[in-house]
Amino acid sequence: MTDLPQDTLPEQATPEQPGNDAETLARAFDPAAIEPGWAARWRSEPFRADASSGKPPFSIVIPPPNVTGSLHLGHALDNTLIDTLIRYKRMQGFEALYLPGTDHAGISTQVVVERQLKEEGQTRFDLGREAFLERVWGWKAQSGGTILNQLTRLGVSADWTRERFTMDEGLSKAVRAQFVRLYHEGLAYRGERIVNWDPASQTTLSDLEIDREVRKGKMSTLSYKLEDPQTPASNGEAGEIRIATVRPETIFADQAIAVHPEDERFAHLVGKKARIPLTDRLVPIIADEAVEREFGVGALKITPAHDPTDFEVGERHGLARPSVIDLHGNLTSDLVPEAFRGMERFAARKAVVKALTESGDLLEEKDHDTAIGLSERTKVPVEPIVSTQWFVHVKPMAQRVLEGLDAGEIALTPERYGKVNRDWLENIRDWNISRQLWWGHQIPAWYDEAGNVYVPDPENPDLDCDQDPRYAHLNLRRDPDVFDTWFSSNLWPFSTLGWPDTDCEDYRKFYPTQVLVTGYDILFFWVARMEMAGYAMTGQAPFGTVMLHGLYLDAKGQKMSKSKGNGIDPLELFDQYGVDACRFAFTSLSTGGQDIRHDPRRFEQGRNFANKLWNAARFALLRLSEAAPGLTAGDDLTRYVRSAVNAADHPPLRSGEVLAQLPTREDLTLADRWIISRLNAVTAEASAQLDAFDIGAAIRTLYAFTWDEFCDWYIEAAKPALAAGQLGTLATLKAVLEHILKLLHPFMPFITSELYASLGHRRQLALHAWPQFVPALHDPEATRAFDALRAAVSAARSLKNELGLSPQDRLNVAVEGELSGTVTENARVVESIARVTLVPALAGRTLSAVEQGVTIRAPLEGTVDIADWLGKQKKRLAELDKQIKQAQGKLGNAGFVARAPAEVIEEERRRVQDFGAQKERLEAVLAQFA
Repeated sequence: MTDLPQDTLPEQATPEQPGNDAETLARAFDPAAIEPGWAARWRSEPFRADASSGKPPFSIVIPPPNVTGSLHLGHALDNTLIDTLIRYKRMQGFEALYLPGTDHAGISTQVVVERQLKEEGQTRFDLGREAFLERVWGWKAQSGGTILNQLTRLGVSADWTRERFTMDEGLSKAVRAQFVRLYHEGLAYRGERIVNWDPASQTTLSDLEIDREVRKGKMSTLSYKLEDPQTPASNGEAGEIRIATVRPETIFADQAIAVHPEDERFAHLVGKKARIPLTDRLVPIIADEAVEREFGVGALKITPAHDPTDFEVGERHGLARPSVIDLHGNLTSDLVPEAFRGMERFAARKAVVKALTESGDLLEEKDHDTAIGLSERTKVPVEPIVSTQWFVHVKPMAQRVLEGLDAGEIALTPERYGKVNRDWLENIRDWNISRQLWWGHQIPAWYDEAGNVYVPDPENPDLDCDQDPRYAHLNLRRDPDVFDTWFSSNLWPFSTLGWPDTDCEDYRKFYPTQVLVTGYDILFFWVARMEMAGYAMTGQAPFGTVMLHGLYLDAKGQKMSKSKGNGIDPLELFDQYGVDACRFAFTSLSTGGQDIRHDPRRFEQGRNFANKLWNAARFALLRLSEAAPGLTAGDDLTRYVRSAVNAADHPPLRSGEVLAQLPTREDLTLADRWIISRLNAVTAEASAQLDAFDIGAAIRTLYAFTWDEFCDWYIEAAKPALAAGQLGTLATLKAVLEHILKLLHPFMPFITSELYASLGHRRQLALHAWPQFVPALHDPEATRAFDALRAAVSAARSLKNELGLSPQDRLNVAVEGELSGTVTENARVVESIARVTLVPALAGRTLSAVEQGVTIRAPLEGTVDIADWLGKQKKRLAELDKQIKQAQGKLGNAGFVARAPAEVIEEERRRVQDFGAQKERLEAVLAQFA
């Protein structure tokens, strides 16, 4: 791995007189003092990826947020995970590209601008299409970059020179090329099918633009009288068939009644006819496997124009599909009795139910929870209607993706989502790609006066048909509709890199992308469509791995929304805790694709961790300034230390190999050797976890090591050596701290960059190499020996607690056991940390504690009031005995064992075991006084 290019620090992070001085760091960590400078630098001087470099590529495209949007916790989580991977791979030596951008968000954006017009007393129709689009572009220029600016504050290391927008000229060209190709391949077609219709915004919607909500409604059981009144009973009285429906207002569009072909109750009815209530119209009774025999009363009304499943049943049986609800959600059509015509659909429902009650055709009405679809933007219930729209026949495209999944060309993590992805692709329906909007990519299709369709030639897809000399004799009009937003964003992994120009440098270098990071909730709507478009348009999978994370929920496990008032502004969390603390929380909460409940404790943990790291760095800088006052920022500490200890001089090694720059083994203490070995092992562990995209596990590994082993154990163990002027320990302290900062940098870039600069480095940390595992640094002997010291300290602390002493009280202790020699050799470490004095032996009665094979003894005489202490211990012994008997009593109760949960029973068994061990030890101590 070659050296990375030099880079200087932000001005505010460079001391006037560079050097290792703790006073260059504030005494208390203040995120607001350091984060803005680094964020501004990373935005103004982007991490530009070089398409011409010889480094292996690693590219991730941002899931493009809506241009109308503001940062929410889902965005913050998603982009933190992406940036963590990008920073890690960049430090590993990859040509890492994090490509930012936004989606034009057809419906959302048009709704925003139309709302502005309404406040001015205008509509888009008053302006006309061209002027309206100018107005939208103006809004986008003024307000459309909000979310990307907010992402800057998150510290994302994006290549801002490559920022993309789905309505950019190049991306618009890609959308057009896709449609033209699909049309001429016979996959894009115009036809009449059932779609999701928003009566408020007057357009069709994709499934992703619909919120599903369970509402309380009614299930109505209706009596459809059979044409022959003598027909034997099936699911009701003779001469009738009963159906159950939650939409009685649509009965006027019924075209059949369906039963399951294997349902014996209805076998004698198939082929007969029944009359629709409130009308004189007869419909046939048909058999179809789409009917669920156990649902309702076993028979369904088939209304092909107002239900997707009914539409497919109608297709199989050649049924007509008349609609009785218009585009505004009102009942229309000659099929509707005059009393209900013109009524709004929900008002009509009440009126129809009343009429059915009066006619005796309503047999039962009971409460029923119904899942309905609401327009994500207008919150109006979506109406399934039959409409002539543009569709894509996606089955062949889905099949190619399935083949790619079988071949291992795309991996999903967590793996369980692979089945979900596959199931959706196997059962996919044709995709409605047209929208009745003005903002978006206008469909490049033209019609002549006879309704014939004209689409540009695939050899010249950018030539409009009304400009094509071949059609000069025709009076062509262009389709006014635009494409579904997802018809452009499904090209995002490659349209952003220059496609359909497959010879451009970016496309050749960075496509296919390596990873897609997104929430599992858009696995169907976006991920699967990108998979299909990638294979169909480029012949390759658009990404090698799909890393799915869970949804960010409130503390109660509910989705956040404005209507519920439970949303949390990430910017407020940034202000409260600092961005690094929030990034820590986001990464540590992301585990196995599980949904994430907001937990303020994780943000507090992140803030405390940042403070701990800051204080550790201040300690190191103070020791450096005291022990090596002549050391400047440009000097190499290893050279300084080697010279000081009369070791052979060595040239500095490559960036990133900090641990290998340490003095010789003879210059290191046991604590130095231990922390180096442990850090080496943690480096391997965290790297493997990141390589497996287990970001949560990686930050938890690094957190535990940094807080517990480095800050709490090594720094304390190093103090005696530092006080004695051992420069080997000084070098170890600096090198290990730098190494830790590199490991933590992808997760917490602000504080690690600032601290790394304070340690004298003029090249920013983000451009240094990722630390490597070095087999030669593995030191099991040091690990075993230092574990003995930790055990001795823990045992000594335990003894102080049992004796009722404070941690600060000094205590004479003796060490016994196989590892006593190791403890004695490093007595000053144990004595310093535990505040004890090691003595060769103790006379008289003692109290002992055993930890991992190390026995520590403390004297009783002269330490405590023996009589008072004995009285307390006897009371404690009696209490232990009582607790043991209580637990044993429960376990001996057959009723308790039969009814209690397994974990409760296991807890009682553990109590018996633990209290028993304590009792046995206390009895042994008291035996000395018998």
